[in-house]
Amino acid sequence: MKKDYLIIAAAVLLLTAPLCIFADEYFVIDKYRVDMDVMENNVYNITETIDVNFLTDRHGIYREIPLRFDDNPVIISNIAVPGHEFTTEKKRDAATIRIGSADSYVSGKVSYTISYTYDVGADRLPEMDEFNQNIIGDQWDTTIAEVEFRIKMPKSFDPAYVNCTSGYYGETSSTNVKWEVSGTTITGRTLSPLSNYQALTVALPLPEGYWKGAERHKEPGWLIFTIIGYPLYVLVIILAFYLWYTKGRDNKLFPAVEFGPPESMNPAEIGYIIDGRVDNKDVTSLIIYWAEKGYLEIEEETKGKAVFKRKTLHITKLKELDADSKDYERTLFSKLFSLGSGTTVSTEDLTNKFYSTVLTVKQEIKKSFTQNPERAIYVKTNKGLTALTALFSALPVISVLMEGFYSFMGEGPIAVVFAIPFSLFLIIPTFVLSSAITAGETKGVAGKIIFFVLFGGFSLVFFGVFTVWAGGVPIYKYAAAVLSGIITSIFITIMSKRTPFGDRILEKTLGFREFIKEAEKDRIEEMFDSNPSFFYRILPYAMVMNLSDKWSSHFEGMAVQPPNWYRGYRYSTFNAAAFTGTLNSSFGTLNSSMNSSPSSGGSSSGGGFSGGGSGGGGGGSW
Repeated sequence: MKKDYLIIAAAVLLLTAPLCIFADEYFVIDKYRVDMDVMENNVYNITETIDVNFLTDRHGIYREIPLRFDDNPVIISNIAVPGHEFTTEKKRDAATIRIGSADSYVSGKVSYTISYTYDVGADRLPEMDEFNQNIIGDQWDTTIAEVEFRIKMPKSFDPAYVNCTSGYYGETSSTNVKWEVSGTTITGRTLSPLSNYQALTVALPLPEGYWKGAERHKEPGWLIFTIIGYPLYVLVIILAFYLWYTKGRDNKLFPAVEFGPPESMNPAEIGYIIDGRVDNKDVTSLIIYWAEKGYLEIEEETKGKAVFKRKTLHITKLKELDADSKDYERTLFSKLFSLGSGTTVSTEDLTNKFYSTVLTVKQEIKKSFTQNPERAIYVKTNKGLTALTALFSALPVISVLMEGFYSFMGEGPIAVVFAIPFSLFLIIPTFVLSSAITAGETKGVAGKIIFFVLFGGFSLVFFGVFTVWAGGVPIYKYAAAVLSGIITSIFITIMSKRTPFGDRILEKTLGFREFIKEAEKDRIEEMFDSNPSFFYRILPYAMVMNLSDKWSSHFEGMAVQPPNWYRGYRYSTFNAAAFTGTLNSSFGTLNSSMNSSPSSGGSSSGGGFSGGGSGGGGGGSW
């Protein structure tokens, strides 16, 4: 085993040795001198003198200087290289000074002097200030035979706290550096050469308030993100409101009391008209509707006792639906009796077997309106407005995530690529929450709020930590962007404008609902006397409107007879309220069975380490 390790180690050395030689063969640095005058505002005037010995013809050298320290921006300016042609390229993380000409070569010994102003800015340490500077960065790809440095501080400090380290990144050894302090000046030198990628760092903790007038630098691109930030958050809300007010706002309705459903619509259709959705109970209500029409009868069977009591319903077909029945009615009716014996089906037969039929029928009910221009409830062109409003709701979240990604990565295109897909993790929960806020019914709202709290809450915290902590975006700006998205997305759910037919049919439906809720006793008695089954005719409509108890209360004291289509009622005396309670329970059992499906499952404090300060960086030849 040990022999194998030796072979592997030898192979690694053989493979990597040429790389090291290749890095050194172009040039070496005979001497590297750094002179630094530190200002009271934590700005450094730096002059570097680099004596290079080119071992082969090269154009010159390049110098990379970091533009971030502790992930905060640093500003470099006043770059000069006297006596040499040079270009400068600045990116988010570093400035590259390329010295020399592409049209000429140099060889042998050449001395380069580079001067620049390096503004580190206000430090982020609450309890102290610090000076923590890489005299030599850990990115030089050649040997540096000798390093000398001089640092002139702006005022006095405790010399005992000065610490100089050298070596590879993270090392804390001071044995290769000799330094001394005279007044406010620190001078030092290395005792032996620095190898490729070894650094030299000077760390000096200072009392809080040592730096005066140091500025906290803003992230690159802060101006454009400020312009498209808060104004954008307000603008999208205004635009969404304008679209809704001018294109998506429904006409005001003036419902008058109606004593029956409009245009002889069945309860499933009324359920869709009321809230624009086809719910499971809307489909289930057709069973009660057909029973009252004489197409089938329902028998209740109770098994077990106490907590083990279980209700089973048996539905028996008495006759086929009429030829003029809706297509979706015939689909539901035929599929219902395709189970069981063919003429009788129980809720046990439906469990985990009928849910796909319910889904199909729900779609067909909706299509009976949306695909028939004469029965369309909502204007089709408003789908485009809804999509546009959805885009508006996404823009604040995309912009704030883009700001975070840009600050973190420093590349605009990359920030866009990451921000758009990741914004969905915040946009989807906010849309779900807005639909819950504007829901016409309470059913399903709790689930949407739970989804928002769990999935949306996780996304809010995760991206909040990234955007605020890693990206440097103020937390109040992140919160404002998310809030703007939530408010704007509310308009998505109310953008569907009704057609004239939709207005008329909803107005009549609301009048019908008002009659079910607030019918006068005299009117109810009059209609009951002329039609003893009037209670049962309206009952399935009351059930889809969640008004069955209210409807039955109007018949208190009236001689309502048991329906001939429901068997198994076990009370000794019959009244409308008690029967409605029984039917609601049976309705719940039926609804559950029809819709059930199979389950599936960096600061310094007198220490410091090599390469851990600001500045430094490295360079090479070209």
